[in-house]
Amino acid sequence: MSNRWTQAATILPPTLKVCGRRLLPFCLRHRVALEAIGSPIIQTHLEATAKDVLAACRILSSHDLTALRKPPTFSEGLWLARMSWNKKALIAEAVKLHYYFEAQSLWPRFWEKENAGRSDGSVPWPLAVVASLIRNGATLEEAWTMPEAEAVWLHVAHSVASGADISVVSDTEWEAMEEYKKQEASRN
Repeated sequence: MSNRWTQAATILPPTLKVCGRRLLPFCLRHRVALEAIGSPIIQTHLEATAKDVLAACRILSSHDLTALRKPPTFSEGLWLARMSWNKKALIAEAVKLHYYFEAQSLWPRFWEKENAGRSDGSVPWPLAVVASLIRNGATLEEAWTMPEAEAVWLHVAHSVASGADISVVSDTEWEAMEEYKKQEASRN
């Protein structure tokens, strides 16, 4: 059994607090909410502001989308002021978010296939994953809020069981490929 799958299936709620909020496991609802506000937090190449970090913390600490519409709390105002005036504080909280995402990036790794059929993009992939989970017995709430890596693994398993041609790279194969890349790089 793949170590990445085992880790994804047994992911525990993070004990990490960012901006004073305990974050929940990253789920598809979190991803869609962050994408909806154009958050740079899930796009690692963009620089985040104090407002971006605070908005992400609010999203990642709840499954309740109505909580996003509530006015900022006094505590959030203090965090915003602190991070706005103290670049080190902003960096410290952003680094915690980075580690949060790294700890939960346990998706399956796929073999690249030449001329593989690509989706036309008419159905966003998070929706396709949610629909697959619901079709296979999960409730709507479970599908949206289970840890994202677990949801993707289950979606892939359902797809393979339905006949999809998907090849997942095992941990051993991945490590061998990485070692080969290092050897090739050292020869050049």
